[in-house]
Amino acid sequence: MLVAATVAAGCGGGGHYPNQPRPPSPVNMTVYINDQRVSVSPSSVGAGPVQLIVTNQASNSESLTVLAAGSAAGQPLADTGPISPQGTAQVTVNLNSGNYTVATAPHASTEAANVAPGGIQAALVHVGKPRPSASNQLLQP
Repeated sequence: MLVAATVAAGCGGGGHYPNQPRPPSPVNMTVYINDQRVSVSPSSVGAGPVQLIVTNQASNSESLTVLAAGSAAGQPLADTGPISPQGTAQVTVNLNSGNYTVATAPHASTEAANVAPGGIQAALVHVGKPRPSASNQLLQP
């Protein structure tokens, strides 16, 4: 009886399942906001998940948005809520190859005021070819 149970338990479905590679390991990018501009370091990465670690050193609360370059009126890929002066925030986004604008969100309540020049200068991030899979790295998600 014990042998029959062992043999029955050893019989699997026999189906083959492809081993899907893991996504690349996330890259940390620091974002510094002051009253004049947004700075991002590094300014160029490979495509894949990115964690933005944001510090607001401006004199007012600021919100950060990530947009595909050239889509000023488009839907942001990622954004933070208001970040208090001297505060920090984190946001994770999966970036494909291309250019992205990292900017502060407009504060104005009218659309005409949002278009007005001025404010904090945005940063440009270049995203290159996809980074390699994290499949061969130990202790990765």
